[in-house]
Amino acid sequence: MSLRLPGALAVVTLLAIGLLNQPARASSDFVVFDDQLALGWQDWSWNTTVNFNNTTPARGSRSIAVTFNQGWAGLSLRAPSALDGASYEAITFWAHGGSSGTRQIQVYIQETDTGPASVQVPLDVQAGQWQAFTVPLQALGNPSQIKRINIQDRSGGAQPTFYIDDLYLRAGTTASLTATIHVSAHVTPLPISPYLLSSNLPAWLGETRLANPTFRARALASGLRLLRLPGGSWSNSYGWLSCQLRQNDPSRQPCGPGWESWAARPTDFIAFLKATHTEGMWVVNPLGTSKEAAALVAFFNGYITDTRSIGTDIRGTNWYTVGRWAGLRASYGYSEPIGIRYWEFGNEVYASKPSTGGSLCQSWGWEDTWTCDGFEYVNGKGTGSTRQEGYLEFRDAMRAVDSTIRLGAVGYEWPGTPSDGQSVWQTYAGWGARVISAAGDRLDFYAIHPYPFFHPPSLNQALSNPQHHLANIVSALDGAFQAYANGRRAPIAVTEFNLVSVSNQDTNQLMTRMVNALFLADSLGQAARLGIPIFAQWDLANGRDSSTGTEYGLMHEDNNYFRAPQYYVYPLWARFGSQMISATATLSPATQLSVYAGRVSSNTLSLIAINKTGLAIMATIVTHGFGPISGGYAWEVRATGPMATSVTYNGSHNPSDALSEAPVIWSVTNAPYQYVFPPYSITLLHIHQGTLHRAWIPSLRR
Repeated sequence: MSLRLPGALAVVTLLAIGLLNQPARASSDFVVFDDQLALGWQDWSWNTTVNFNNTTPARGSRSIAVTFNQGWAGLSLRAPSALDGASYEAITFWAHGGSSGTRQIQVYIQETDTGPASVQVPLDVQAGQWQAFTVPLQALGNPSQIKRINIQDRSGGAQPTFYIDDLYLRAGTTASLTATIHVSAHVTPLPISPYLLSSNLPAWLGETRLANPTFRARALASGLRLLRLPGGSWSNSYGWLSCQLRQNDPSRQPCGPGWESWAARPTDFIAFLKATHTEGMWVVNPLGTSKEAAALVAFFNGYITDTRSIGTDIRGTNWYTVGRWAGLRASYGYSEPIGIRYWEFGNEVYASKPSTGGSLCQSWGWEDTWTCDGFEYVNGKGTGSTRQEGYLEFRDAMRAVDSTIRLGAVGYEWPGTPSDGQSVWQTYAGWGARVISAAGDRLDFYAIHPYPFFHPPSLNQALSNPQHHLANIVSALDGAFQAYANGRRAPIAVTEFNLVSVSNQDTNQLMTRMVNALFLADSLGQAARLGIPIFAQWDLANGRDSSTGTEYGLMHEDNNYFRAPQYYVYPLWARFGSQMISATATLSPATQLSVYAGRVSSNTLSLIAINKTGLAIMATIVTHGFGPISGGYAWEVRATGPMATSVTYNGSHNPSDALSEAPVIWSVTNAPYQYVFPPYSITLLHIHQGTLHRAWIPSLRR
């Protein structure tokens, strides 16, 4: 057997040949050696000859041949980063004593590279046969972490060659709930947009942070595909040219009084996009002019040789030609167009202050924009040089430079129709219905920010919310498009999203805890089911709220870009595949187990399972229209509880920047098969049919 066998079926297989009698393994078992050493692990043996490519005897195609050359020599396997000892209950391996005699060994671990030995457990390995050994971590003194696993001579002298195979760390979870999951591979799949893997990147992080190698490496490893720029409310006052030139020029819309010298420039964002293999989405300043926005399109997407004139705007500023702004970009080292495809006209304009936006604005408005009337926002307001141009004028001017771009209009999740059941103030004076009606078939997409909670929710509210929140909003918007756009349904893009809308209300710092990872993973699944094309979390890194200590960011820029639990949702969803198929579970998706299935390739399905409970779940997985099953891979994010501020990723408490920690590899002999999902965990399974090749570990979607 060359691949590890997790779950109850592994036990059945081994019992049938009379070799092992142990409880079912959990899904987070960590394979240290099975035909080869786990990715990133190293040989730190001393006074020992070690061969990791031994073929005879071997339980699969390879085993480890170990020869102790003197007394107290040792085989030592070193992890790339320390593993959380609390996640495992035992070290399990098979050993063969060679041709004759008995090998006297002892097993122990070290918590650090040079740390003291744990309790040492003596074992005798008999010649001529394979034996299974299980060393409970309790017998080793319950180490808090595992850095080195050591198998040492205890005879005091040299010993002949013996063999080790199938060495793994067994997870300490015993299933307490049972479920059946049905995956239907024979149904017509639903395409999934790659831009579900999106976030926001604000300009206030500045040039230095955007250039930080740790920040870039971890953003790259996350699997994100799209970053919305330049950041929330700042988008409504960001002057792209004055920021780029580090000027606060009164003749142009300023970058912002006092911060034009340090806020991230457009080229700083370009550098970050290039380094992280992501695309950009730009929020246009609605206080500027349409030709200023057209010049920005030329800056990002134009060619140096393009002599088309942009012209003079309503305020008398000449914006010259497309090639002029492409040349400015090239002067910073980017000769080729960047290709910003998605644009948005302002940020949360419906929430303008009454002093700037007029009588329809709410007293609590926060944006310094010029209207709270959706009709005005689309069609513009005023005359002459004091006119505020609307969405349609900006769209025409920007698409005249690049006809392939799409400009989204600011919408609101409750559009202001009788069917949405919301009061006038909750719909911002019917903003959404007015925008949909006025823009008509020229609405490229409709952007919303459907944060579900203003006040911090209970744990049950947070965990159950994804199962209805987005679906209710989409239903209300479908009604508005039917009523006000003759049924023409523009794409609905979620361009900001997180658990709590206002950080100073997040008094329990829920956005920094595992509950937010569970919530976000489930919300992404619902967005995929609803066919939402863009789903941008707020935000990649933000900065802490000084009053509550909470943080929106996937990473915490004030703590060396510490990856919050919600960060790890994206590496799993990035490997989900580009198509969704049907999956159901017999437990409650709102409060217990939520599941989503996809297709990675013709011979590989995916399954994301979100365990929202404090109990492990033993799931029987039944696939319809797919098989026979040979095995696959498992990536896991796991926490000690919903309020935990850190997690383990593939068994590691502090994974590498590149997330190079290998997934668990598993195999089965027949279906249906079983898998254990640990408490408070998010697990991605790849379910493979046909021959499973260990060397094939799927990469991120790019």
